[in-house]
Amino acid sequence: MNIIFDLDHTVIDSSHRQLTKADGSLDLDAWRDNCTAEMIHKDKLLPLAAVMRRAYENGHNVIICTARVMSSHDIAFLASHNLRYTTLLSRAEGDDGCDAELKERLFNWHFKHNRGVMSQCVFFDDNKKVLAMAKRLGMEALDAVRTNQELIKDPSIFS
Repeated sequence: MNIIFDLDHTVIDSSHRQLTKADGSLDLDAWRDNCTAEMIHKDKLLPLAAVMRRAYENGHNVIICTARVMSSHDIAFLASHNLRYTTLLSRAEGDDGCDAELKERLFNWHFKHNRGVMSQCVFFDDNKKVLAMAKRLGMEALDAVRTNQELIKDPSIFS
């Protein structure tokens, strides 16, 4: 089975690095400025991180699909927290497109080249537009915010 995890607000709490503009949108320039090794090291794990670990340990195909531009600091953070994965799909440097369109392109490319079936995927993400896109593609799309809240109450729900 393919189990797909977003990172920010899904597996990792990186909210200390996130600033918003007056209109409520993400300030991407501030985000990029806060993607230093020191700031990334301050990120915290959310309850879904344990689900991600178990999925990998149980032999599932764990895919990270994130709107981050992944740096060596991000990869080191994942490794230092034993967050292993089979495939990493991420934003290319200079791509400022919206998350849902980006992730749809990444999914289409990945599943075309790896002969996977999107309907055999469980996908955790916090973005409602991304979740709607994943459902449209046939994935089981689960709201990471709600799932993390449920895991805080009962950590055994995905055991």
